[in-house]
Amino acid sequence: MSKQAFDEACKAQGYERGVTLIGTQQDAYSIRCVDDDGTLQQIDRYEQIHEFVSEACNWTYSGRRNTDRLATMGKTYDAWECASYGSYAGVPDLKGWCESKGLQLINRKEIKYPAYRWFCADSAMSKVEGIPLDKVCEWQFGEDALDRTFNTYGKQVADAWDCFYVT
Repeated sequence: MSKQAFDEACKAQGYERGVTLIGTQQDAYSIRCVDDDGTLQQIDRYEQIHEFVSEACNWTYSGRRNTDRLATMGKTYDAWECASYGSYAGVPDLKGWCESKGLQLINRKEIKYPAYRWFCADSAMSKVEGIPLDKVCEWQFGEDALDRTFNTYGKQVADAWDCFYVT
């Protein structure tokens, strides 16, 4: 998504000034709509930013059923993608993915966002690999499946990730 797309979506929802970023450590969750008087869009739970982005996707790509897809927390507007949502597939099986590679699932607590703490490693921890969630969803549910982070602060896989089918 672009800043312009978020700006237009905010204005369509009645926020006259459009979109802005909040906070000092700006990331994908820093996006807010702002009213003419400077009032910011209220987002109380992390899930609400995903709901807002889905709404922005529906505004930008009307005529299809969209869902938000967070590509990275390290960016702001362009961290978000819009995917054509078919249906829910399930929770990605990270443990099964690691085991299929002869590795074990580990959780690295030093990573800032809990959803991104999952890795595959050998028993000696001499080989540690990141987990490509898009590939896990394809492996588990077929080539039409795609990953989605719905809560980067989720400490369990089921609280942070899901897979869905694209249309």
